[in-house]
Amino acid sequence: MTPAAGPADPTGRAARQPVVVVGRKALDGHEADAPRLGGRAWWRARRPRAVAALGAHGVDATERVVAITYDDGPHPEHTPRILDVLARRGVRATFFTIGAFVRERPELVRRIVAEGHALGLHGADHRSLAGRDPREVVATTLRAKAHLEDVAQVPVTMFRPPYGVMPKRQGLALWRAGLEPVMWSGDAADWTDRPVDDVVDDARRSVFPGAMLLLHDNRADPETLGPGERLPAFDKGAVLDRLLDLLERDHYRTRTVPELLASYPRVVVL
Repeated sequence: MTPAAGPADPTGRAARQPVVVVGRKALDGHEADAPRLGGRAWWRARRPRAVAALGAHGVDATERVVAITYDDGPHPEHTPRILDVLARRGVRATFFTIGAFVRERPELVRRIVAEGHALGLHGADHRSLAGRDPREVVATTLRAKAHLEDVAQVPVTMFRPPYGVMPKRQGLALWRAGLEPVMWSGDAADWTDRPVDDVVDDARRSVFPGAMLLLHDNRADPETLGPGERLPAFDKGAVLDRLLDLLERDHYRTRTVPELLASYPRVVVL
């Protein structure tokens, strides 16, 4: 397994690569042998800053590469199980953490970094950015970033907005402050309790060359559970283990988000 790359640098050379812009329908219907996301491009932005500030949903890759990402943690039970599987399999993932849980579980953040995984911020909390004062959002987010860096002792340059909601003005302000927004291309719908087989199947169907797969090591908004829904109680380590078996069978290589962003053009979905 190739060692994980360093954090993405929004102001560095990788950020000056062309950005491939595609329509929302490009994310529909991806299966095991789907063409690359960038193959459905509307255009390639040669001056990518303003477009990239909307957040990469994946990368334009022809090789079978995928980034496995986790949101909402760290969680005291799920995160260690996931890290155990990653360590045993020699795989690196990307974790987008919540500031409130970083304060509660700093030792897990340090373990994530010590074991070579990439680290990003998912917000001070899980509130949506929609309708909030951009100045307040930037100030709160940068305070959470500073605390995460203090705990992890590494630079943090990636930000995944809660619910994937990134108003353009806020995205550009965070970009200028040194945080690149990162979205995702598909998910496993693992935020409620379901059979492991169903979660694994949904995860695998969401993988294609250049994908950024969204998984969760926690659910940071339990107050939004609907009628009949329960917090995830299935073994998230078992889901990951079985998913990695399928990816290996299909000749996929796992990469961190910074590795993908450093090696391929970003894909932004509008």
